[in-house]
Amino acid sequence: MKRVLTQLLNLSALVVESSLQEGSILFLSVSKKTKIAICPQCGKKSEHLHQNQNSLGKDLPMGDKEVILNVNRRRFKCKTCRKTFNEKLDFVGARKTYTHRYAENIVKQLISSNVSNVAENNGLTDEESR
Repeated sequence: MKRVLTQLLNLSALVVESSLQEGSILFLSVSKKTKIAICPQCGKKSEHLHQNQNSLGKDLPMGDKEVILNVNRRRFKCKTCRKTFNEKLDFVGARKTYTHRYAENIVKQLISSNVSNVAENNGLTDEESR
C-alpha cells in the first residue's frame, strides 16, 4: 500500500512511510529517499543526522480527500564546517505550510474565479487564498 501511495503522490524525492485517514482528510507521513544532504556552508555531503523535525503541509487533493503531508524534515551536522543545517526540500518553500504545486493550483483557480469562491472551494479563508 505504501508503494501505491508513493506513486500516487508523484513527488519523486519522497517515499510515503505511513498513512492515516480521518474523515475527508488523508494524512501521509513522508520522508526523502536519500539519506544524505549537502551542507549549504561548505558544499560537502553529510550523512550525520542531527535531529528530526516534523512539519505539516497541504498538498493537492487525491479524489475527494484533502491531503496533508507530515514531512520528516531532517537536520544534519556537517563534519567539515561543524554547522547544523536543514535538508533542502524542493517541493515546499522554507517555513511554508503548503507545497509549490498546491500554491500553483490555487493561483490557476484564482485566474478563472474570484477569491471568495476559491477560498470556499478549498477550505481556506479569503486571506489565505490571496
